[in-house]
Amino acid sequence: MKLFLVLALALLGAVSTHQLPSDEGAPEQEVPAEQGEEEPGEPEPPCPTESESFRVIVPGQEGRTCRYVFVNRCLTFRGAQRVCARCYRGRLASIHNYATNRRLRRTVRARTNRAQVWIGGITSRRHHCLRTHWVDRSPWNYSNWARGNPCRTRPTCVALCPAGGKWRSVSCRVRMPFICQY
Repeated sequence: MKLFLVLALALLGAVSTHQLPSDEGAPEQEVPAEQGEEEPGEPEPPCPTESESFRVIVPGQEGRTCRYVFVNRCLTFRGAQRVCARCYRGRLASIHNYATNRRLRRTVRARTNRAQVWIGGITSRRHHCLRTHWVDRSPWNYSNWARGNPCRTRPTCVALCPAGGKWRSVSCRVRMPFICQY
């Protein structure tokens, strides 16, 4: 009954079914509309505890240091994005070289028995062309796709497989651990 009332009020424009945290100054995050939707009225998950997360620092190019946090809590792609933004003031990780991919793969493999973890890539089709991009809008200058990926028939989100470091196209609604970059 409560869900019916929320939906009815949302249709009338009296209530918004999605209350997203304010993220002023941050680029918009694009997720395929039919993918990654949370249930209406689902409460915001609390920020991960120290026992659920592990921080990683990776030396970057040109003297920049990249900071990541692996979160061993299973959320949808959109839920993971929201936790990254709210709890770490970051985004799901974008990976731009072999060394970073290898370091993150090894960290994740040592900390979870899950087959895949979310990273910040999205694939979509536009006018019969496959489009792949990072949620942080950084250049797509490296990829490590597993054979048969990315999926070319529907929009998907990108997951890193800790066993071999390859990337796979996965429905954005699947719940899995994730890596934030901040």
